[in-house]
Amino acid sequence: MITKEKITIHCKDLIKELSLDYLSLEKQEEIINEMSEVVYDRILLRVLGKLTEEDSIKLTKLIDDGKELEATDILFKKVSDFDSILKREMLDFQHEIIQAVK
Repeated sequence: MITKEKITIHCKDLIKELSLDYLSLEKQEEIINEMSEVVYDRILLRVLGKLTEEDSIKLTKLIDDGKELEATDILFKKVSDFDSILKREMLDFQHEIIQAVK
């Protein structure tokens, strides 16, 4: 899924920025997966509020069925500012992590 791939790439960059690249690759992957899930869930929560109830139900069903690519297509079509929401949530998450580490 394009969105999850973008989030994962961003989280990999965040690992380097936080100087956590000394960790084993297995541990880095574990952290990246956890961070990606948190960001993805935050994005979904923000956009679900912008969808109709019908679209929200359809989107949730697609995600539950493992059809993330189709879900992303709906998000891009139905939420005009989806890209900016994606960027904002990723930046907010990055800022929160950096502040927590300091």
